[in-house]
Amino acid sequence: MSNKHLKEKYNATFNIVKKIVNEWDPVGLLPSAPDDEYEFEIARIVSLLSNVDTVNTLSDGIAQIFTKAFGWSFSEEECLPVARKIWEETKQKK
Repeated sequence: MSNKHLKEKYNATFNIVKKIVNEWDPVGLLPSAPDDEYEFEIARIVSLLSNVDTVNTLSDGIAQIFTKAFGWSFSEEECLPVARKIWEETKQKK
């Protein structure tokens, strides 16, 4: 796979995850915060996607990412609906 193709795939996945996370708005910062408020966490989720093999593992990873980033306690259960949406939207695009 060429670098250009990899970058396009990454950008497409990033945009899907960004839309889902921004709609979720886990700490209630939008719309008053900038549109890129969660981009660091989104990039971590995109990286995580290539290393997980179940939606539950993804959900746990999302919970850890947001817990670490914002100091709030996010559970795997509360992240599961978002993880499912991300999983469905990104795994079908492969």
